[in-house]
Amino acid sequence: MKILTLTIYVLMYSSVFCQDNMDKFMNANKYYSDQEYLSSIELYEDILLNVEHEDVYYNLGNAYYRAGDIGNSIWAYERALMLSPRDPDINFNIKYLRTMVRDKIIPPNDMYIISLYKSLMLKFKLSDLILFVGLLSLILSIKYIINSYSGVLKSLNAIINYTIFTIIVALSWMALDKYWNVSDKYHGVIITSAVDVRSSPINRGENVVFRIHEGTKVEIQNSQSGWSEVVLLDGKKGWVLSKTIRKI
Repeated sequence: MKILTLTIYVLMYSSVFCQDNMDKFMNANKYYSDQEYLSSIELYEDILLNVEHEDVYYNLGNAYYRAGDIGNSIWAYERALMLSPRDPDINFNIKYLRTMVRDKIIPPNDMYIISLYKSLMLKFKLSDLILFVGLLSLILSIKYIINSYSGVLKSLNAIINYTIFTIIVALSWMALDKYWNVSDKYHGVIITSAVDVRSSPINRGENVVFRIHEGTKVEIQNSQSGWSEVVLLDGKKGWVLSKTIRKI
């Protein structure tokens, strides 16, 4: 059985890292290697107040896991995944930790094309999609210029142009959808061992509708007076104390 990948990442050089942050990063890695996980967590968290980097989030997730904090570990890996969605170590670790979450929430089945679309959306960052659209637009422009001076068959040329244009439109839609998801939707991870989900933002025993546990990912739809309205993957919704969630 493959074990959780807990090798710490080491940044050799990065333009976004000043010397102070680099020193903190190396010290945090040393604390981790010495099994002083709480000290390493403190330094990784301090770095992230100034700059975001997938390697810092990855190492932070490892440290939280070693410290026995599954909720914050999943949160850190989720943050790392947003910055580097195709990284194999991050993907393996977060999939492994999800198996440790008590709540086994099964989302409704989607049609194949919708499942494929969602899978592609998870694999690419917004910047990736914008880059693809830009490159294809450039290719289409260059091709148009070349074809205007060549004797390429009009029918073949039209098919190629239509195909490239269709791909550009599809990628542009995906980029917009990704942007809307990032800017308009807020997700979080439960970081408390057990949380009562209530029918209203009032702390009364009779309005508890169900319970969720540490590591469960939720969509945050609304917030008011220390409470957050959350929706689970299976569509269940309710109110929880905001302090029990860490926003991704």
